[in-house]
Amino acid sequence: MTYPSDNAPLPAGKISPSLLQHLLAGLSRSRQVPGLVIGPALGEDAAVLELDSGLWAVAADPITFSTPRPGWYAVHVNANDAAVMGAAPKYFLLTVLLPPGTRASQVEDIMTQAAVAADSLGASVIGGHTEVTEAVTAPVIAGTVLGRLLCPAPVRTGGGRPGDALLQVQPMAIEGASILATEHRRTLEGAVDPETVACAAAFLDDPGISVVAPARLLVEGFPVHAMHDPTEGGLATGIRELATASGTGVRVRRQALLIAPETRRICATLGYDPLGLISSGCLLAALPADSADAAVCELRNAGFAAARIGELTDRAGGMVLEEPSGHWTELPEFLVDQLAASPPGAG
Repeated sequence: MTYPSDNAPLPAGKISPSLLQHLLAGLSRSRQVPGLVIGPALGEDAAVLELDSGLWAVAADPITFSTPRPGWYAVHVNANDAAVMGAAPKYFLLTVLLPPGTRASQVEDIMTQAAVAADSLGASVIGGHTEVTEAVTAPVIAGTVLGRLLCPAPVRTGGGRPGDALLQVQPMAIEGASILATEHRRTLEGAVDPETVACAAAFLDDPGISVVAPARLLVEGFPVHAMHDPTEGGLATGIRELATASGTGVRVRRQALLIAPETRRICATLGYDPLGLISSGCLLAALPADSADAAVCELRNAGFAAARIGELTDRAGGMVLEEPSGHWTELPEFLVDQLAASPPGAG
């Protein structure tokens, strides 16, 4: 066993894959659920239910970090989890936990943010629960999304096949770069020009953290085998999760990876590795190699940055990264997101 003992404290961030696999194995021993097409599995972003009206993706994700727009975040993060399964998000439920001292105007702001975000996706907030509790010190939004599948079968994180091309849509770490630019603005002063910092701080809106539109373009136009939404642990962790769930290896070329120059500059200055930095807004997709060029072209024509960054291999190929020199190294593994693991320092 590689997961901690019962008495060992868990680190902040995602539960380790080995512990999660152990926990999910216990769930899989439960009785069969009628209508459950995809249940809990390592790396999968949502469950899928077969209802009378068709196939629906159902996902849940909380917003636990401090942000000025928790309601907006909660809707988009949950919508992404449905979108990468091949679904169009339609309905949201939000559980809003608020610390004592919260004002009515703050609650109204959160609900307005959620409603505006849902409306931008053609979806609706249909219910939930709101409570003031001493259990939290900042607003915590636990969201649930339901989305109708746009394709005959779900697109799984674990659906990739050896030989598939691996695409990256939108730059890595735009969410992380925005957080760094906002929280460490004073540290960056003098080392990074103000325009770069301001541009990165605005990444949450431009290019934004939603992958709903590019995911829909892919599932409606191409034979996509797998998609995944890299979040905590960054692009490298997302690639590892997709390959692990698919039972494949992966080869990735560093020079092909999409990264905004502002992200590169800020990460270098503060001492963060952008490959391990939270990356909502970035999409990974695996599809047949002969469809990759057309998919990249279609995505670019629609206004999305896109590139073929590598390919899936058989499991024996491992998970490797090609450096610009042509040398192959192990794809970095980040047990904790860079935001939590690496304090700012000179880069």
